[in-house]
Amino acid sequence: MKKLFQKYLVTKWPPILWSVIIFILLAMPAISIAKENQLAFPMLDKIIHAFLFGFLVLLWGFYLQPKYCSASKFLFALTGIVFLSTFYGICMEYVQLWVGRDFDVWDMLADGMGAAAAWLFFAVKNRPR
Repeated sequence: MKKLFQKYLVTKWPPILWSVIIFILLAMPAISIAKENQLAFPMLDKIIHAFLFGFLVLLWGFYLQPKYCSASKFLFALTGIVFLSTFYGICMEYVQLWVGRDFDVWDMLADGMGAAAAWLFFAVKNRPR
């Protein structure tokens, strides 16, 4: 089972599919939620944004890692993925504004923080021992 899972992680399709899922989730019209539910989890929206973009960078990292012979070159390439993912998150906020959802700079920050956390995961995983 583990080999089957790894076989699919080293292809480009999981991160591409996840990018499409992010677009669909963030571009669809907002569902009206009662105020009481928002008070129960006040930062849930930011956690979701961080997860979406952190997982995106994780998937790209699993795809890119076998293609680089050194950890420093891999982390450099992954840094570019972090910037592109954050830019994608910023663009998605403008798409949300266009489709009638809330535009929030803090969501942009959460997108970047999630992407950076995934980069940190790979930096710790690949540090010299």
